[in-house]
Amino acid sequence: MRNPFSIFEAAALAPQDVGLRCAGQDYSFGQLALLTQNTIARLQNAGTLPPKGFPYILEGTNTVETIVTLYALFELGVPALMLHPKSTAAERAVLLESVSSIQSPLPEDTIAVLFTSGTTGLPKPAIITRKMLLSSAAASAQNLGWEDGDCWQLCMSVTRIGGLSILTRCLFARKTLAISPLFSPESFCQALIDDRVTITSIVPTMLAKVFERFPNWQAPETLRVILLGGATANDKLLAKAHAQAIPIVVTYGMTETASHVAMTEYKDRYALQKGSGKLIAGIRVRIHHDQIEVQSPMNTPGYWGRAPLTGEWFETGDLGGFDEDGVLHIYARRHDLILSAGENVYPLEVENMLTRSPFIKEALVIGEPDDTWGAIVCALIVAENGTNPTVEDVRRFCKETLSAYKCPRKIAIVKELPVNAADKPDRRFEVLKNYELTTVHYKHEC
Repeated sequence: MRNPFSIFEAAALAPQDVGLRCAGQDYSFGQLALLTQNTIARLQNAGTLPPKGFPYILEGTNTVETIVTLYALFELGVPALMLHPKSTAAERAVLLESVSSIQSPLPEDTIAVLFTSGTTGLPKPAIITRKMLLSSAAASAQNLGWEDGDCWQLCMSVTRIGGLSILTRCLFARKTLAISPLFSPESFCQALIDDRVTITSIVPTMLAKVFERFPNWQAPETLRVILLGGATANDKLLAKAHAQAIPIVVTYGMTETASHVAMTEYKDRYALQKGSGKLIAGIRVRIHHDQIEVQSPMNTPGYWGRAPLTGEWFETGDLGGFDEDGVLHIYARRHDLILSAGENVYPLEVENMLTRSPFIKEALVIGEPDDTWGAIVCALIVAENGTNPTVEDVRRFCKETLSAYKCPRKIAIVKELPVNAADKPDRRFEVLKNYELTTVHYKHEC
């Protein structure tokens, strides 16, 4: 029976094909198999492998050594518990302490344990199985397809589902994986050229940083698609990508569904994108009390050390709905929803409206807890290049374009928006303490 994630099987079928590309050096599947065999021997001789059903702790740096170690763990049937390389020693200690007392072994099919980047509380150790990744890889390929010479760039951490799934998709399809240093606009753009990348996956913040550094950036001819996911891209960013003929496929998903739930169609990658696309093969979604719930073979069986998720439907915590064409639209994370004076405020809706202003480049809307109002709508504003808006300018624009309850009551003009370790917008209200917010009053005008 075929083992889809076996480097040894890939080497037997295509020994000379390039399996990995890094810093200008190509590694064939045959060479990777030899490196993997040596790593297996080293792990076994060192006595560092965990008991059956328990994970091997691995820092997810984007290096040949890390990728080969993962190949070795795949062969041994040992799950990898992944730690993000940006984590501090204190953060790692907290995460490891949170799982140190777990006595129950992981399900037999487990390939990895990934800590979810939850908006509140301690990240949860999500169980990722081979079945999840295999189903996701097959469904993704139905939309994107594979072409001769394809090379999928990994420029985000392999500790994220978006990174790990790139590795397993390339291994499953026997295609080239190109690993790059963790993202910077300069290294990203140069690696696309040097590594002859055809597919890459980034989050909207990364694309915004590319345009900030290179306002007129054009995708190299070899690049056939950018998968844009991990967070919802604002309309202004998508419009700029469209204007500059950047091939974009917007995706929606999460760790617990092995990355993708919905994608815009590959054939429309040069069109102006709206929404998060249609459901990929094998996915069913229902909207229950405005919340997106998912049923699919990609769903996680649960979180390590906690009761299994036995229901058919996974509650995503995201609020959204379908339009008349069957396109899924994401309104907000349930935890990001701002309930102010009894009214629901969707941050993305307000952000999209704010960035329609000619002097607002980016905006981040956050709810600050308040005893009287429940939450106060706050906005961090990045000015458009060449402009110098004041808080009063922002207030006036909000008055003209937003309903009263959606108008930010506290505003700060900032140089850049806060992001978390995954380069996604950091919407925790605690980040507001890092800024000098100005309270604005709309009175009866708004």
